[in-house]
Amino acid sequence: MKRIIGNIVITIYALIAVFTTVCLLSYNQYKVSEFGDYSFILVTNEELVPNYNKGDLVIAKSGNKSKIEIGDNIFFYTTQEKQVDIALAEVTGKEIVSPTEITFTIGEDHKISSKNVIGISNDAKAISKVGGILSVLESKWGFLFLIVFPSLLAFLYEITVVFSEIKNAKKEGK
Repeated sequence: MKRIIGNIVITIYALIAVFTTVCLLSYNQYKVSEFGDYSFILVTNEELVPNYNKGDLVIAKSGNKSKIEIGDNIFFYTTQEKQVDIALAEVTGKEIVSPTEITFTIGEDHKISSKNVIGISNDAKAISKVGGILSVLESKWGFLFLIVFPSLLAFLYEITVVFSEIKNAKKEGK
């Protein structure tokens, strides 16, 4: 029974380690994990409150940005002083610049390129508290202490087991 529980724990740990690594490898230039048309938004500040709470994981569908209409609430990247944040605001205007570029107006006169738009909030799904956990796992210290270090210890343990088995086999052979 202990062995079964141990195997389940190791399997869950391995799945979490692989998922976290895949999320890190799927970062875009704004350090947001993207999987196809879906972006994983970690709510780490008060920018998205009251719609979303700090610690939520919001899975936003990028989809076709030409379908965004006036009145839709959209997620978008904001860059201020070399820091990138994600904001949520209502579209008040829309201008088609070219077949691949649309400029959206937020508020009275704040313009946003469609390249900085993530998706519509109506298509997003929020998972409570998972974003806080994932943000710790994806941090450099969290990844080191929760993924890399335990994996290294397990590897070293397996090496010592192999060497002790080789040593025992040599003793039995004499």
